[in-house]
Amino acid sequence: FLRVSCVSSLANTIRQSLPLLLLLAVASDATMIDLVLKVGEVENVKKIGVTRDHLYFLKLKCTNCHDEFPSAVGVSRDMEVEGIKGASVNMKIKCKGCDRVHDIMFADEGHDEEGHGWHDGAGDWQRFASFECRGLDPIGYEIRDGYYVVAKDGTRFDDIDLSEDFCECDDKGKVVTVEKVESKLVAATGGKGKKKKK
Repeated sequence: FLRVSCVSSLANTIRQSLPLLLLLAVASDATMIDLVLKVGEVENVKKIGVTRDHLYFLKLKCTNCHDEFPSAVGVSRDMEVEGIKGASVNMKIKCKGCDRVHDIMFADEGHDEEGHGWHDGAGDWQRFASFECRGLDPIGYEIRDGYYVVAKDGTRFDDIDLSEDFCECDDKGKVVTVEKVESKLVAATGGKGKKKKK
């Protein structure tokens, strides 16, 4: 009788713990990363940023079959679909190698145009966005167009392609330059995951 009672108690404990175990399994499947950028050379620049609808082009690899997606995939905060777990996410994509569906969502809260991006004097590597990826391993980021540059006098230049060196003059005639921009993906602050290559 004692053995039956112990087995029954153990079964009840496992049954009660199952939802928590499933929740932990789902959470462990998520990769949390920060996208950070570094400006090699800059002159007369106060801020470099992006608007809310900016497309971030991520190079991705499936964590199930390890196939790499053939081209970078664009994701924006304005994109919204139903994710694989039913919650709202910013992108859902199927891997052609194993047919599994994965998703990505922005992990930072909203988009503060003043807070996000590169600021003069704030350090070398500065965060532009944070992502939560399920079933996907981000392995790189492509710098393209869609950035804006603000000179120290407030002159703003929009839709700048930072994959190339930028050079213009502000409203006062002073030169504004942004050169040698680099990017890398790193484990999000307080999150999980290995450091990613640029």
